[in-house]
Amino acid sequence: MAKSKTESNKLTSNEVTTIVQSTFAECFSETFSERFMAGNVTSLTRVEALRKLLDDRRDIDAECGYPTVISIEQYEVMYNREGIAQRVVGLLPQECWSDDPTLVDDDDAEETPFEEAWRLLTANSNIYHYLHRVDELSGIGRFGVLLLGVNDGKSLNEPVDGVGPDGKKAGESVKERELLFMRPFSEKYITITAYEVDEQSPRFGLPVMYELQFQDVGSYGSTAVPSSTKGSVHWTRIIHVADNRKSSEMFGQPRMEPVWNRLYDLRKLYGGSAEMFWNGAFPGLSFEVNPELEDVEVDTDAIKEQVKAYMNGLQRYLQTQGMTVKSLAVQVADPDKHIMEQLKAIAILISCPWRIFVGTESAHLASDQDQKAWNKRLTRRRTKYLSPLLIRPFVDRLIAMGVMPEPADEEYRVDWPDLDVPTEKERMEMVERMVKALAMYIQAGVETLLPPREFLIHVMDFEAELVEEVLKAAEELIAKTEAEEDDDQLEPSGVQPGQEEDIEPQEEA
Repeated sequence: MAKSKTESNKLTSNEVTTIVQSTFAECFSETFSERFMAGNVTSLTRVEALRKLLDDRRDIDAECGYPTVISIEQYEVMYNREGIAQRVVGLLPQECWSDDPTLVDDDDAEETPFEEAWRLLTANSNIYHYLHRVDELSGIGRFGVLLLGVNDGKSLNEPVDGVGPDGKKAGESVKERELLFMRPFSEKYITITAYEVDEQSPRFGLPVMYELQFQDVGSYGSTAVPSSTKGSVHWTRIIHVADNRKSSEMFGQPRMEPVWNRLYDLRKLYGGSAEMFWNGAFPGLSFEVNPELEDVEVDTDAIKEQVKAYMNGLQRYLQTQGMTVKSLAVQVADPDKHIMEQLKAIAILISCPWRIFVGTESAHLASDQDQKAWNKRLTRRRTKYLSPLLIRPFVDRLIAMGVMPEPADEEYRVDWPDLDVPTEKERMEMVERMVKALAMYIQAGVETLLPPREFLIHVMDFEAELVEEVLKAAEELIAKTEAEEDDDQLEPSGVQPGQEEDIEPQEEA
């Protein structure tokens, strides 16, 4: 008896156990390097089998056109062609790098050699520009790299002297070198050709050699890449950047992956609505022959010529005989609601307030709570990801290469500007509200119920030290004003007590 389609798609408990056991057997039977270099054939088979566990009645991804596995080429096309995809990938980098951080070696006012070298390097080599670029490009796929070129006289596939296994300076003296160039790469132009397989090495499981494609190809050039445009690069000349890391230290989750289906739906909505308007905005014409007429021959060629003249030229009439022409109803639906729902779903998935996601021109309408939550997320990404996993490895590598001197205290600090600092307009509005509150307090005359000191501390939220300074200054001003008023009340006659002013007699006229 043949099984039904639904029953044939189900997996028994034994089949699930077999899949899991074979997966673990494959992972532990291969060497570490071979596991990383293996293709996606086995994983695709595993995905197809496990996908049946979600819904054995239908394949929703296939019905909606969603790909099962998204390749780096698909990510690149979506990023290059769709503005919403670029917004998803570049939103966090653009917001985080809106202000440049500073490197502090010593809190003293005098600039240290380390701070001076960093200031000159950022001014001459545009460091933050390249760090911002690699931060954004690394989010297209699973990772990205920043290539550092130095004048050490060696090829790119050779290690840089002075760089230890941890990427920091190894040894006492390092020859001074110059940073010649930097270039960021997305995953599309990167191939990892070798991994560290020594379990005793601090770089166990991390890339050792990269193959980079130095010539941009694709829609702007030849699809065939000459061998001279590819080259092997040693890891000491590479800053490996991976955002949204989960269980891997090398690969992160692409920023478009969680919202890929929504981005795909937006492509269908935008393209479908445009095609719908193109085909439906111009009303169709229906040519109907009078049924009372018999044996009527229709000159279709003449009708076609008239329709062409009517649609493409300036002719605004149709000449017919024995026929009537009716205009078909225009059928164009408004896709705005569907598009907005997809955009809101994307904003929710990437944890971005809606008014901030739609653009800077509407960001000022965001509530204070949304803005504070967003600033908190940006600050957390700056301090938990950019500083320890991008800026510090980059600076440490420059120190190891001899491009920058070592810090004086063998430690330096990455300081980011405070995102919660109010703008000039916000400060003026704050002062205006504060003055109005103080004026209302004075006019109400509630000093006996709520003394000024307690009002300023508990209501106006002033610091206790600031309140003491304000009250002291107010007392001095009041005392000075009262003294000036007392002096004004005294007559400046200059006549001593007991003396009378001599009055000369006036001459008669």
